[in-house]
Amino acid sequence: MIKDIGVDTKLGAIIGTDIGHSKSPAMMNAAYEKLGLDAYYYPMNIKEEDFGDVIRGISKMNYMGLTITIPYKLEVMKYLDEIDRTAEIIGAVNTIKITEGKMKGFNTDGEGFVRGLEADKGVNVAESTFVVVGAGGVSRAIMTVLASRKAAADDAVREPGIPACEKKIYLANRTMKRAEELCDKLNKLVCDCCVPVPLDETLAQYIDKADVLVNATNVGMPPQQDMTPVDTAMLHSGMLVADVIYNPRKTKLLKAAEAMGCDIVNGQSLLLHQGKMAFNIWTGLEAPDDDMFKAVFGDEQKA
Repeated sequence: MIKDIGVDTKLGAIIGTDIGHSKSPAMMNAAYEKLGLDAYYYPMNIKEEDFGDVIRGISKMNYMGLTITIPYKLEVMKYLDEIDRTAEIIGAVNTIKITEGKMKGFNTDGEGFVRGLEADKGVNVAESTFVVVGAGGVSRAIMTVLASRKAAADDAVREPGIPACEKKIYLANRTMKRAEELCDKLNKLVCDCCVPVPLDETLAQYIDKADVLVNATNVGMPPQQDMTPVDTAMLHSGMLVADVIYNPRKTKLLKAAEAMGCDIVNGQSLLLHQGKMAFNIWTGLEAPDDDMFKAVFGDEQKA
């Protein structure tokens, strides 16, 4: 049921070109209802030629924030008054806070995913070794936040003479040049902890030393649901295998990992924690995560 919208209702929207399937409206509206806020969030399909006009118009209306999705995460940056440093390094914005007509951009993809690893699985990023597969937009966000966690820990505890960031982040990608470019950027701007590696049989030596393997590709979701981003024979029990995909709930990679005794986490964690971050950015309030999760996934257990 659509809520009654009055002149004081604070609006929010997710903006893209094909977002009828988005779960964000159900999640956000459940949070608003739980906390009794006069706010409403809805999906908005926008043609590319109209995008600039829409964003400029929204900044003058009663909106408190926006979620920006494909294909506008880069395009939107030129319309913003301010960009958070992490989003600037990532080179993409997916969340906008609107205050008195001014728009500030954030990227919650990486931070949301990493917070999920920390909160739901107890991962200590600074003390863990990662293998991340894929060098696309989601990977850039995740890699940036992982590197920033390493940098913060390094600044706080490193003794003189101890090499920086001994716990590495290995980035594997089918096109090696893209992995090299991303690692070089993060090593210079964030923390010297990122190592590009080939996505071939030699990846086994890096997975063998990893505490966490992250699939940051779309391999595992339709129409590639029968594929895995790496040879599952490379996995080892005791590691955490994380996937950005939440449909299907358990990809072929996660099923294989679970069968080998690995702990697993799927893209539900990314969706929930980035939603909680956006809610806090817009309202300044702590998000009711149980209500948000239930609105999207019903009575499912978190993977």
